[in-house]
Amino acid sequence: MSTPPPWELLVLGTPRLVAPDGREWRPERKTLALLTYLALEGPAPRSRLAALLWPGTPGAGARNNLVHLLRRLTRLCGEELVRGRDVLALIPGVTVDVRDLLEEGGEAAPAGELLGSLDFDDLPDLADWVAAWREELDARRRAALARAATRSEERGEWAEALRAAGRLLDLDPLSEEAWRRVMRLHYLSGDRPAALRAYQRCQEGLERELGLTPEAETQALARLIDRGEPLHGAAQAPLRTLPLAVLRPPVLVGRERAWAQMEAAWAAGKTIYVTGDAGVGKTRFAQDFVGSKGRALYLPGHAGAEHVPFAAAAHNIRARLNAAPHVELPGWVRRELSRLLPEFRGGEEPAPIDSEATRLNYFLAHLEVVRLTAPGFAAVITDDVQYYDPATVELGAFFLTQSFPMGTPGEVPRHVIIYRRGTLPPGTQRHIDGLVTAGLAARIDVEPLDGPAVAALLDELNVAPGAASPSLPGELHDLTGGNPQFLLEALRHMFQTGEFAVDDALRSRAGGAAPLVAERLARLSPVALQAARGAAVLRDGFTLELLAEVLGTGLFELASAWEELEGAQIVSGERFSHDLVREAVTAGMSPTVRTLLHRASARVLARHAAHPGRVARHWIEAGDPRQAAPWLMAAGQAAEQTLRPGEAADFYASAARAYAESGDREGEQAARLAREAVPGRVGSGA
Repeated sequence: MSTPPPWELLVLGTPRLVAPDGREWRPERKTLALLTYLALEGPAPRSRLAALLWPGTPGAGARNNLVHLLRRLTRLCGEELVRGRDVLALIPGVTVDVRDLLEEGGEAAPAGELLGSLDFDDLPDLADWVAAWREELDARRRAALARAATRSEERGEWAEALRAAGRLLDLDPLSEEAWRRVMRLHYLSGDRPAALRAYQRCQEGLERELGLTPEAETQALARLIDRGEPLHGAAQAPLRTLPLAVLRPPVLVGRERAWAQMEAAWAAGKTIYVTGDAGVGKTRFAQDFVGSKGRALYLPGHAGAEHVPFAAAAHNIRARLNAAPHVELPGWVRRELSRLLPEFRGGEEPAPIDSEATRLNYFLAHLEVVRLTAPGFAAVITDDVQYYDPATVELGAFFLTQSFPMGTPGEVPRHVIIYRRGTLPPGTQRHIDGLVTAGLAARIDVEPLDGPAVAALLDELNVAPGAASPSLPGELHDLTGGNPQFLLEALRHMFQTGEFAVDDALRSRAGGAAPLVAERLARLSPVALQAARGAAVLRDGFTLELLAEVLGTGLFELASAWEELEGAQIVSGERFSHDLVREAVTAGMSPTVRTLLHRASARVLARHAAHPGRVARHWIEAGDPRQAAPWLMAAGQAAEQTLRPGEAADFYASAARAYAESGDREGEQAARLAREAVPGRVGSGA
């Protein structure tokens, strides 16, 4: 026979009784006071209880009132919850929420003040008793929450530690010790702006409520956080040094079939498209193949550039000139490219592109850069073209039609174009499919590694020889599906933990590489993590100089953080080691941190005369349409000046929406009129 569920007495917050069948009652205040007294003090004499509840009533009358109270309670509940003759006690088995706070580890106890909604001002002794217990329970709750926060902090579980610290602040909003804990935890978790905002709230609360300034210890902590210095004695998970081979294995494995297809396409002189899922190793495969033929010119795409006309083209020009520093551009080329590259301007604004003739001249200037920088390269690898803007895609199509007249065949590098499967605009995908079907181009699908290839990769990396189980290759293949990036993240996890096995921790992350990247990020110092977050928000071709301005840190301090990020294989040079790493950094940011970084990015990019579309995107991501609207208008004007009517119309439509959201009807009307005035527009509309 099963034991029936117990009665529940809930005295924290809104007091009530819960029956075994789930029904709830709110007895009158003296009944609740009686039950609470017995729950906290244990068995008590009738005389003591009667005097507390009826202090102005003679002894016999008070005891009689107590008898009637107990009878009403029994009728309400259908059974006795309080028993005894001269000494009364709760029946065994009644659970009481407050008892969690009377035991070690009571941080799990529910919030709420003891008998919080009840008033006992007319019962002085009982009121004093309730007040004393409220102080006692608050003290125990603070101690329990402090223990919980400390335990989580020692384990590096910042979210759990901050939850406990936040509850501590709820109990005592003017406790500087609690504020310092919150500041420290935000900083250790890598959220420096949140730590400084916590200090500001502490400062404002003390001034408003007490007319005081923070203690010297609190001020010193704020200064240390503001400078981005390490916290002495703070718990932080150690970061083990990862072998470089785990970032880039020394030998390409499992690509024999795709390699043979590349050889055939290369021999036929075709443009080659390389595609596959995220993390499958497209870039490594293409770089190794072209490297076997000669020198490669690598032109990477940049996340965030897809929304700004000719943004990818600007990146490519700079990359080409960096790879061929001996090239001197003719004056006419520099003048044409100054429309796109501010560093080429001689103080005069370039004339707009207002005809097909000027547009052709602009395109020919880009082509001249390609022609001058092409010699000496076996192939141009254009990576991540899913991030290319439509204007650059159109420019690239123009290049392909003009390539062969450039010079002798030996001077014309081959084209290898890489994109993530399923990410291209439908029109671009149809164009590629048409070229492949016509035999003018070849498409190479890079697939995940099979089981033998995974085993070969582990052999090449010399993973824990003698320590790993013979079944490890098969288990890793089952876990990762043969995706090389996921596989390498799993191996990084093993190197950092020292456990070369597919354990429960890895199996729980079988959804992909992102959770494993997030664990690596959690081991970073706060300064390095914040640097990674800033770079992830800046996205489109960030530089360390720009990033330092966004974060408000010095270049030397940022350089040290960047070394840590490179050692942890989060970044390589001024790029993330992989798009999946950048995506994991972005996913791990709180909305508040992301908003602050977008605001800072918008302001910094505006100072550096970045394309207005790029500035506008950051204001939009920051949730500030009022700030975004004028930049969207400027982006529309810039698109018109390069004869991009479709993009111009879209920018004006976005500006109209932004003005409307911010309540600026005049601005909305101006944006709509500007859109209507775009000649030959093919935008998507407002």
